[in-house]
Amino acid sequence: MKLNTGFVVSLITGIVLIFQLSAYSQPQQNETTGQDTTSGSFLGKNVTISGELGLYGELYSISGQNKRRPSSTGRIYFRPTLTLFNLISIPFDFFISTEGSSTRQDINRFGITPSWDWGTAYLGDFSINYSNYTLNGITIRGGGVSINPGIFRFSTVSGFTQRTVQGGASNGSFKRFLFGTKIGIGREEDSYVDLIFVKLKDKVEPISPGTKSINVIEPNGNDELPIGTIQAIRWGSVNIKGNVDIEISRDGGSTFQPIANDQPNTGYYEWTVTGPETFQALIRITSIEDPVSDLSDELFRIGIGIKAKKGDILSEYVNPFAVTPQENLVIGTAGRLEFMDEQLVLKFEFTGSAYSKDLRAKELNADSKGFPKFLEGIFNPRNGSNADYALSTEANLNLSNFNFRVGYRSIGAGYTSLGLSYLLNDQREYFASTSFSISRASVNLNYNRTNDNLNDQKLFTTVRNNYGVSVNGNISDFWNAGIFLNMLNMGNDSENDTTKVDFSNIIFGTNQVFFLGRESFLRSISFNYNYQTSDNKSVLLKKGTTDIHSVNLGFAFILSENFSLNSSAGLISSTIYDTLKSTTKNISVGVQHRAIDNKLSNSLTIANSFYESSNSIRTSLVSTYSISRSDLISLNFSIFNSRGSGTKSSRFDELAASLNYSHRF
Repeated sequence: MKLNTGFVVSLITGIVLIFQLSAYSQPQQNETTGQDTTSGSFLGKNVTISGELGLYGELYSISGQNKRRPSSTGRIYFRPTLTLFNLISIPFDFFISTEGSSTRQDINRFGITPSWDWGTAYLGDFSINYSNYTLNGITIRGGGVSINPGIFRFSTVSGFTQRTVQGGASNGSFKRFLFGTKIGIGREEDSYVDLIFVKLKDKVEPISPGTKSINVIEPNGNDELPIGTIQAIRWGSVNIKGNVDIEISRDGGSTFQPIANDQPNTGYYEWTVTGPETFQALIRITSIEDPVSDLSDELFRIGIGIKAKKGDILSEYVNPFAVTPQENLVIGTAGRLEFMDEQLVLKFEFTGSAYSKDLRAKELNADSKGFPKFLEGIFNPRNGSNADYALSTEANLNLSNFNFRVGYRSIGAGYTSLGLSYLLNDQREYFASTSFSISRASVNLNYNRTNDNLNDQKLFTTVRNNYGVSVNGNISDFWNAGIFLNMLNMGNDSENDTTKVDFSNIIFGTNQVFFLGRESFLRSISFNYNYQTSDNKSVLLKKGTTDIHSVNLGFAFILSENFSLNSSAGLISSTIYDTLKSTTKNISVGVQHRAIDNKLSNSLTIANSFYESSNSIRTSLVSTYSISRSDLISLNFSIFNSRGSGTKSSRFDELAASLNYSHRF
């Protein structure tokens, strides 16, 4: 990842200036008298700075299997808050990580969010929540303001939600601009009603014709190449006129060796595979004239006596313009109403969306497909555009020993909001739950029903019914017990035996905890038991029943004032389709120790799992030391060893170590 030099310099300069200002704004004492010498100063009275500065580093390695994450990771975070005159609070948020990449959205961020009694401003990178179906959970790079003077509510934001990333429909993106506004009456913690407008639109030509790129196609991951055989190396490129260098890494990208230098950029090279063997091979293609290169997406294997195998990580070269530019308009209302001193709370949201998947498609008349005339000029429908709505209602009754909640949600199959990080549409849901107290016990009941196919455009409708009940309470002063039952029924109305779904699942469990007293060597004993049974009545299965029993016994010991120990033993027995039977045994021991007046805390955990003739063991060490009241350093070290009896991929060793330093001021 290439970090912006100006951004890094600005960050460091800002840290230095803020720490200098912090030093002036903190109370200073006379070395002789010990009296506060700044209490009367302007800065001491009106400026305070608090926050956190942190550094994080991680090293990772694995042998015998593909890497799960980068070999090394570094992060810097700086979150100061400047308070002026006890009226205005200005939080800053800086975050830089080596995990960034030009082939995906930027994870580095910079944001300033000054706030005061009745409002907040946004500048840089920020997230804001308008409602569940309009704008929520995405990062915006831009600016905005939210104010709530009295009962008046107003918010407006604008900025970019994603940058241009070259690639195909699955991994590319256009530069996307967002504008949102919300106006209403009321207060967030009480009753309010809002009207919401959100518009998102991609830039139709996000990639300049001069953009240069290279894309490795083969080997791209999970391939197996026998040493001594001739294998193809394939790649695609855009606007690369000169020759390329072809290199290989056998250690997951830490080092590279040349395969062939200064080769014609034909997109194809026949390579006679050479040793040594490795599970962590990567191919890199680099332009000689331009600072452009690309790696295999995942690791592949080079070995002796293996069969040639093409990997399953597909990367067929696609036109970087293949990803479609989109447009989305969302208009709705959301609110919360309280009655009887918060004993009755009603929540609602009704939102409509208009969505175009490809802005390059032909425009249609505003009313040609049922689009409202008033949207003309705000959203122009095209071939492939669609509109739909989302509705949510909920009522909560809250009494001293009784709570009841009921609601309904419907999200149309064509409803789309690009302002959400996640949305599952084509869903209708009814739900109800209640909880109440009886003596020393609490009882919880819940029901949930969902179905899809809201527009009847699918061949059949799938329905899920979920029922749950749980009881928890104190049997005595030293005995806490709980029991729960959950039932799921899922089916569809298909008349075809091969697509018919008829599935049920029941989970029953109990938790028991015994407290033996604060002065006892053995402080507590816990016992957990779960039973799960499921039945799949598909005609494709001769026997579709699965039964799983799991039991766990845990103990907590106090060895001394500074030593404590936790241990547990568990057993999982499963029978799948009445034929596949297996047993897994789990044992874990954890020791915690405090020293140096509780400034140093160490925790060591060893967990062992046995399955058939395979076993795995994870050893974790966490050490934390308080250097001062403001400075904390922590070390995390983890080793995972797996020794499976099956394929070689089930036998591997994984190591991760991280160091974190934080300073609070």
